[in-house]
Amino acid sequence: MNDTLRIGSHTACVCFLALACSPSANGAPPPSAADYKAADALYEPNLIEFVKNQSVAANWLGQDGSFWYRRDLPDGEEYVRFGPEAGERTPLFDHVSLAEALGEALATHLGLDGPESLDPRPTPTDLGLSGVEYDDETTTLSATASISGESISVICTLEPMACEARAPEATIPGRLLSPDGRTAVVRRSDNLVVLDPEGGKRQLTRDGAPYYSYGALPENSLSAIPNRKSGVVLPPQATWSPDGRFLVASRVDERSLEPSPFVEWVPQDGSLRPLYHPIRSALPGEAGQVASELFVFEPASGRQARVVLPEPYEEGGTLVGWGLANREIFVLARTFGWKKAALLRVSLETGIGIPVIEEDAETRFETNTVLYNAPNLRVVGDGSEVVWYSDRTGWGHLYLYDAGTGDLKNAITEGEWAVADVVAIDEGRREIYFTGTAREKGRDPYHRHLYRAPLDGGDPILLTAEDADHDFAPQSTLAAGTPDPLRRVNLEAQVFIDTYSTVSSPPVTVLRSTEDGRLIAEVERADASALFEAGWQAPIRERVLAADGETALYANYYPPRRDIGSDRHPVIDAVYGGPQVFVTPRNFVEAYSSGNPRYESSLARLGFAVVTVDGRGTPGRSSAFRDAGYPEFTQVGIDDHIAAIKALAERHPEMDIDNVGIYGWSWGGTFSAQAILSRPEFYKVSVTGAGAYDYAALYAGFEPFTGVPTFEDGGHEQSTPQDRPTSWEALDVTAMADNLEGKMLIVYGDLDENVPPTQAFRLIDALTRADKRYDLMYLANRTHAGGYDPFTVHRTWDYFVEHLMAATPPEVDWGPETEEESKDG
Repeated sequence: MNDTLRIGSHTACVCFLALACSPSANGAPPPSAADYKAADALYEPNLIEFVKNQSVAANWLGQDGSFWYRRDLPDGEEYVRFGPEAGERTPLFDHVSLAEALGEALATHLGLDGPESLDPRPTPTDLGLSGVEYDDETTTLSATASISGESISVICTLEPMACEARAPEATIPGRLLSPDGRTAVVRRSDNLVVLDPEGGKRQLTRDGAPYYSYGALPENSLSAIPNRKSGVVLPPQATWSPDGRFLVASRVDERSLEPSPFVEWVPQDGSLRPLYHPIRSALPGEAGQVASELFVFEPASGRQARVVLPEPYEEGGTLVGWGLANREIFVLARTFGWKKAALLRVSLETGIGIPVIEEDAETRFETNTVLYNAPNLRVVGDGSEVVWYSDRTGWGHLYLYDAGTGDLKNAITEGEWAVADVVAIDEGRREIYFTGTAREKGRDPYHRHLYRAPLDGGDPILLTAEDADHDFAPQSTLAAGTPDPLRRVNLEAQVFIDTYSTVSSPPVTVLRSTEDGRLIAEVERADASALFEAGWQAPIRERVLAADGETALYANYYPPRRDIGSDRHPVIDAVYGGPQVFVTPRNFVEAYSSGNPRYESSLARLGFAVVTVDGRGTPGRSSAFRDAGYPEFTQVGIDDHIAAIKALAERHPEMDIDNVGIYGWSWGGTFSAQAILSRPEFYKVSVTGAGAYDYAALYAGFEPFTGVPTFEDGGHEQSTPQDRPTSWEALDVTAMADNLEGKMLIVYGDLDENVPPTQAFRLIDALTRADKRYDLMYLANRTHAGGYDPFTVHRTWDYFVEHLMAATPPEVDWGPETEEESKDG
């Protein structure tokens, strides 16, 4: 068994100041290089290919519920058809014949002697295709093949088998196609240009200007520097109407903003002189802020109208849906700080918005339990009704409104449980499909289940009975398309694909009836044998109580997996703690491939007892759970983490709660810094990366979570550049610098637009003024993703080994393993 899998060699230019290593205080043997490589093999990016068939992306074929999909093989892939009546899969085509036909076509197209000259050559288990589309009526397959870095379009008829290869159609970078694919809109010199099917160009706008651009992302969209360096041309920030007649696009005004400086100290283009990257952004309370407007265009006629929103709503807004029968759109608008929201009916002719639904919120109005998931708002009946989402009762639920009068027709869901994501709406049957949490009593409240409910009110019907998390892959707010992007629900055939798992049980994918959830057939049972053979072990899911002694929390515990010569192991708290997402894995895929925090299993392999938990102040539960401590949600979460770790230690005596460390990145960096500074008696070591330590010096936009800034004069704008919001004093982590007693490692990347380096500098300045010792790791040319760089990961492990285990980290050669290392691992 090969227990080592290289992440890759680091290339960061880093200054790492560390205190001298000390021998183990308790005589614990330090981890060896083989231990580090075994831990490295468990780092999430190294486990990507280790679980086969963990989900199914169904391509529906007809009313009988049959579908085709790509599935994993131990050494490749295959395309299969699944028939619900027989409950079995059969090959979609003859893979051997297709590989041969494909190879001949590609070789002919490239002018090669034969398929054997192709690199790579298509094989029955590795056709080398992407973007596969299949037409069952004509039995034709179209896809893209990549040969020696060249993309080639292929079209194959399967009966009889024959393939044709051709150069792909020339595409225009940054185009946004209309629904019929014939017309496109692009950005040119801050304006919008329409590209006609015949190849003509028509100027849609003419008054765009630098920093006053149509369809542009604002510069502080957190990725401006890599976008500039790569030369990528992004499509306009715009949306076509379903019939392709209208276009809604934004216009961003950044003219009043000052540039924030970013310096690429070691240019990656070989330049010797550092490169300056100015990014326009606004600080909270500054007079100049980013402004956005929405415009409605009719490209065929050239007509346009600016969307006009009534006071007190901010200009811009979010497009929710279309009511083409009455020539209108529906727009979600919110006030500054999100304490008031409205759904507005906007005329496509005049752009004037009229409020249909208005709602006030005590803390903030949100459209989903998780900020990054698509809003749970839907326009029904071409604009006659609206499905509205609100947590007005203390739990997130759905409501049906008359879109013309704004009258509430009925609550669609209700009770002490939460709607997670709207999955599909069957307008013909007047039914809605959604995932919900905490409705099935006695079960994990983070586990999702699929339900069907009448739009006109009535009890929801549970469609997924297993006590597990049923993953319906919610659509991101950044994605385009239907509410069910993976086509899990087939309303025509009245069936759906259900993939479920727990943190310890691999995914199972089944086909069910939408009528009552009855099982029609099992489709796939994920094969995780390679993952377990690599040494991965599932965490233990635990229920504990929060610091209030009443609220249930759900933690994942990763027991230590290395003998350190003691029955007591140092504890590490792996954290995020942001108010917009929860991060503790709830299913198998999340458990082995979590995004933030990472490497819990790796640290357990090194001998640490590792805990991940979402305390109060995070979403996914009730409003009271999310809003605990508002606006100072971090401290409530820290105290909940301490309570959870203490409770777990009573069940797991190997946990040494007198020796606790903590680490996190981004909002986890904020959490880990505040934890060691506010509770120094509990946390002894902290690795804090890319954290927001002083919101007053961070770009504006956090007001829904921190509250609108209030200054000394009672207003919400600065009088001088030195003015700080008095209402945010409790949120200032730098003000806690005097409390540092343990070991702190601060990590930052110099090209991080998400959390600019100034945040680290302000914490460094505060600790220096307080005459406190700290360690610093600077990541040259690294963006916000620098926390996942192999160098950063390995140095984090070093820091905990040195300061929690009191041991010396090993010297590790991250090149190819030797035979002896393989045996040791």
